Amino acid sequence: MIGSAIDWAKDCVDIILQRRFRAYLREEMPRLLPLTTHYQEFLESDPSLRQSRFDHTLRPSKALKIFADLRDRLVATGVTVTDTAIDLDDFARWLKEFSGLERFYRTFGDMHIEKCLEHYLVYRELHLTKEDVYIDIASAKSRWAPILRRQGMKAYRLDLIHKKGIHGMDIGANVVETGLPDGFASALSTQCAFELFYGDTDKQFIKEADRILNDHGRCAILPLYLDETYFVLHSPYTLPPVQEIDDDATRIWRDDTFQASYTRHYSPEAFARHVLSVVPPTLSARVVSINNLGELMERYPGERIYCSFMLVLERKAVQPMKKAIPVATAESRKQPVGHSPRTEQPIAAKTSWK
Repeated sequence: MIGSAIDWAKDCVDIILQRRFRAYLREEMPRLLPLTTHYQEFLESDPSLRQSRFDHTLRPSKALKIFADLRDRLVATGVTVTDTAIDLDDFARWLKEFSGLERFYRTFGDMHIEKCLEHYLVYRELHLTKEDVYIDIASAKSRWAPILRRQGMKAYRLDLIHKKGIHGMDIGANVVETGLPDGFASALSTQCAFELFYGDTDKQFIKEADRILNDHGRCAILPLYLDETYFVLHSPYTLPPVQEIDDDATRIWRDDTFQASYTRHYSPEAFARHVLSVVPPTLSARVVSINNLGELMERYPGERIYCSFMLVLERKAVQPMKKAIPVATAESRKQPVGHSPRTEQPIAAKTSWK
């Protein structure tokens, strides 16, 4: 009797599980079928089109000469390049000053120093101070903004994962349409995110940065992923964005441990063509080239340090418009220079700004 009841219960459970599994398959089929096709494309692709062959950030210690050549190609393309060297002692002192950040990134394995370096470069290159209003763009739950706040800076972290709007230090928004007021911030940066901006969102972000930066605004984008070939990385296991537009890039398949669906690496020429060409005339643009990464690698052996380039955008100095020369009239000839014809009071100097 008990055995029959148990068998009956098992049959009921089997029926329920089968129904739920079938319902799940029906629900997931629209997603699974395209993913199956996508994975089949990976299996049938040229085996040479793999990340490990094209992406020199995977083994940066062996690519220092390549990074130097990329720097020269930038110059040949007409890009403004600023060469700089990391002050190793200053960097070590900075790590102690920002020890909370350094401890946080210890969980990143061999990218521990790389992640710290990116924030160090932002801090030094943008000359961040307590007077700044700074936004860490596409930063999720990064510890950077909270640490800067403890230093007395008005810092925010902006990401889609946050509730829409401004909530304390968190800003919920799309990076290309933040909803922030014009001139809201004096400094922006994005670390390890710009390469994920698919389609033309890289261009849209630069235009949005121009809008929300004030008259003293500056923005850092790093690492600037430059390689010998213009390519986009796809993961075999996740579908790329539908809005992707990279017709002149080579499609490369990831073979590392990450499963990011889309990552973009520019050649110097593609960078100038796709990115610098859309920088608004109100911003200056330069690429900072780090020329002593090898020394940093020697100081921190076993670390994968690859931030060779960063893009810095800065608000151009606003020039006052030339004052128009007034046309003399019969009435104005009777008045002293600099006085209103009606009130004979001195005219306040007025400056028109773009």
